[in-house]
Amino acid sequence: MILALIMVVLMSTFAVEFNYSATIKNLSAYHSRDETRAHYLAKGGVHVYGMLLVFSRQIAGNPMITGFLEGMGLPSLDGADMMCRSIPFLDTAMIRFLMDTGGSVDDEDKDGLLGLMGMGGGDKDDEDDEPRIVRGEGEVGETDSVRRSITDFEGDWKVDCSDEGAKVDLNGFARQNWLALPIQQHPTGQMLYGLMAPEEYDPLFEERLKMDRWELVANIKDWVDADTTRSGLWGGDEDGLYDEYEPRYRSKNAPFDTVQEARLVHGMTDEVYETFGDSFSIYTQNFKVNVNSASPAMIRALLRAYTDPSVVTDQRLDQEIVPLLVAGRTFLPGPFRNSNDFMGRVKAQGVVFLNDAAETSLKGLVSTKSKVFTLTSTGYVGDSTSTVQAIVRITKSRVRYLEWREK
Repeated sequence: MILALIMVVLMSTFAVEFNYSATIKNLSAYHSRDETRAHYLAKGGVHVYGMLLVFSRQIAGNPMITGFLEGMGLPSLDGADMMCRSIPFLDTAMIRFLMDTGGSVDDEDKDGLLGLMGMGGGDKDDEDDEPRIVRGEGEVGETDSVRRSITDFEGDWKVDCSDEGAKVDLNGFARQNWLALPIQQHPTGQMLYGLMAPEEYDPLFEERLKMDRWELVANIKDWVDADTTRSGLWGGDEDGLYDEYEPRYRSKNAPFDTVQEARLVHGMTDEVYETFGDSFSIYTQNFKVNVNSASPAMIRALLRAYTDPSVVTDQRLDQEIVPLLVAGRTFLPGPFRNSNDFMGRVKAQGVVFLNDAAETSLKGLVSTKSKVFTLTSTGYVGDSTSTVQAIVRITKSRVRYLEWREK
């Protein structure tokens, strides 16, 4: 009896362990399946929004639409830029809502659209007007349906769009025709200084960083420029800043490959990067700022860099000039048509520039169109999520992927 009791205990333990192990493996398999689905949903969200950006640009470049806008006295807009501003995020809930409430499309049109997308529908038998059924080899049955909704899948995705053209391109420090300019006259340096200039950042630089704003800007420039001498008034060997780093490294002396690389620059602490990193880019190639998409802080940075601080005070910028410019582009008179339109509205606010050269420089940094965007897409299936981020350049015919990261 003792032997039998021991065997029962051992068998019970084995059975419990086997059941527990099988349950864990099943749950792991389910989670792995859901994570895979979420990952591909996230990728699908990027591709869908990228397609919309291309389509929007094609629409904006259509001569008929351009002529219609001109006839209405309206400017022709960059469709991709307008798409990202007007619909900064897109998700499956919005698509399903539009599909469910879009009553203007009848069943025949829906069949045609689905057929064009390769999702069934669209083919009718001329004799009996019954849907044709396409079967694979060996399939049987007479009432199978091949029609599926474009949202007929498990899970959801959400895509957020941000405009890279609304940021400071750090690789402007590598632009050939600006290389000889002193740091305080360099357009990229002036924009960075304007971004960091508000008094609210004084404790960051004076107490925690213990570094002048221009010194940090110079360190960013020294990371990119080809020489090994520190810029500005500091002089010396720029690589000496990194002697005490562990492991030790040197300035790259080449353009940034990613925005995150800026964290390697001396003085770019986690706090500094978290404060200003969202305003950094390396992808624009024209090194201009799209004032239609730029944040109020970025517009303030542009104006602070080139206007007379004795006339255009920080208080005026924060309370009058920038709010009016932002409100004007959102409502009436509407988005800025070009750099001349932006400069005209700025002058209408009583802005005084440092000099004529400063006014010309600011005008040369202003853009009203964008071609590069960041798409951050998250897929959701059950309790699993997956996020991908893509930097894309939009042409009239396709999406070009500049960077792809999976988070």
